[in-house]
Amino acid sequence: MKRFIIYLAAFLPLIANAQALPFLATEQSPVAAAKGGASVVETSSTAWASFTNSAAIPFSEVKGDFSAGYSYWQPSASKTNILRLAGAYNINNKFGIGAGLSYGMMPGYETFDETGNSDGTFKPSNLMANFGFSWRFIKWLAVGVNLGYASEKLAESASYGAFSTDIFLMTGFKGFKGAVGISNLGTKVTSASGISFGLPTSLTAGIGYDASFAENHHLDVNLDLDYYFHQAFAAAIGAGYTFKDLISLRAGYRYGGQSVIPSYASAGIGIKVAGITLDLAYLIGGGDSPMKNTLNIGLGYRF
Repeated sequence: MKRFIIYLAAFLPLIANAQALPFLATEQSPVAAAKGGASVVETSSTAWASFTNSAAIPFSEVKGDFSAGYSYWQPSASKTNILRLAGAYNINNKFGIGAGLSYGMMPGYETFDETGNSDGTFKPSNLMANFGFSWRFIKWLAVGVNLGYASEKLAESASYGAFSTDIFLMTGFKGFKGAVGISNLGTKVTSASGISFGLPTSLTAGIGYDASFAENHHLDVNLDLDYYFHQAFAAAIGAGYTFKDLISLRAGYRYGGQSVIPSYASAGIGIKVAGITLDLAYLIGGGDSPMKNTLNIGLGYRF
């Protein structure tokens, strides 16, 4: 029971802001997570685009990007173990397709029957499944749409699910990138008591710049801005440096404000050898922040 109370406490912002399925707003990609969650115009890695902005896929120099991931989310609060699979394919820099699956498992808590006797242990869980498609209909402009389903089970009698969509327009020209759209627009969730809660829907914009210099060096900088419909604002900024397409160093910061994901700083590293990629992100939170020590790892193949 103590673990269950801690888990609920981790989502008090959800209750205060009447948001359902808050994990929809979590950053899935270890590449973007290391950059403070600045993911809207991320093109160096597109495997996870079906969770953010599929319009980025046709702008990527990568043709195929596939990854399996693991995250230990909020170790001091919800203690969620998350397993992920995702991939994206760039068709002649004209079309893009992507898909992703995420399954989160929280610590179990003891349940009791009406007489007060132990009724076993229940383990809360959540699930996300997404599919994305994009079309670069002119050289400098693409549209992308993600369709997804998410569900969460906090107790035997408390299971919720909803369909959602992300819709983005993205542009790119000589290293500059920009995108605008809406994230997590979907159906409401109704509790057992009949109260309806909206998803963490947001108007989202992102800008970025990629530059290669001295042949073996590459730098990219991304900035995301989010306005959540429950009147909260968030922003993320991140940068990455890559040497010889072999090793990448990344860092960033997210300002969470009153959104469902609190503020944090982040750092990470990426290694690529013969197309095989290993990406690691580590989140740093101050004080009693539930975000501190969160870990996000991805192992994949990029070509």
